[in-house]
Amino acid sequence: MNSLKVVPKSKTMSNMSSLTEGNQKFFNFRCGDIVDAYGEIAVILDVLRSEYTDNICIYVRFVRNMGNSRPYDMLEVSPKFTKGVDKWKPATMESLKIRISEREKYFNQEINELLEIVNSYQAISNNGNI
Repeated sequence: MNSLKVVPKSKTMSNMSSLTEGNQKFFNFRCGDIVDAYGEIAVILDVLRSEYTDNICIYVRFVRNMGNSRPYDMLEVSPKFTKGVDKWKPATMESLKIRISEREKYFNQEINELLEIVNSYQAISNNGNI
């Protein structure tokens, strides 16, 4: 018996839909949606709705979490406790690519700094100073 199911999405993306089933309101996301969460670009990985409560679990991957040991966040929200998710806006593939490019530049900078540290110690070692 599965108590969670995917939340359907209407034709237009509206974060807090007026759709109701009883007194449940649905956050209108679907897997693969790109969102702007207060300036942070993210992709919706999954949306689960309880059959028994108004709780909705949103699995979301923020670009800023790329490279982390857990690259996604899980937000449990309800109509009363939206955690700001109701203010998220649709974002474009272009904005996602721009943010990924910025993250890639950050990684490359970190990698280059690490390699410079290694190279500087190897240079000292090769000169007999270590």
